[in-house]
Amino acid sequence: MRKAEFEVPQEAMTEFADELVSRNLNNTVTGTTEDGEIIIEVEYDKDESDEVDELESILEKILVEQEEENEE
Repeated sequence: MRKAEFEVPQEAMTEFADELVSRNLNNTVTGTTEDGEIIIEVEYDKDESDEVDELESILEKILVEQEEENEE
């Protein structure tokens, strides 16, 4: 079993959680960072690594969109 860790800002949590649930990956909230981000650990098998890569891309996209909204 492989593991990936995501640090998700609170503002992005709802959208990220929806994406995570839709992929049906085993996950655990393990804590928070000093900046208040939520730490999520995802356990996955080798054949699910593409889905984890997609989650990484989705989180990055969410963060970029939020930065752009904050600049406006």
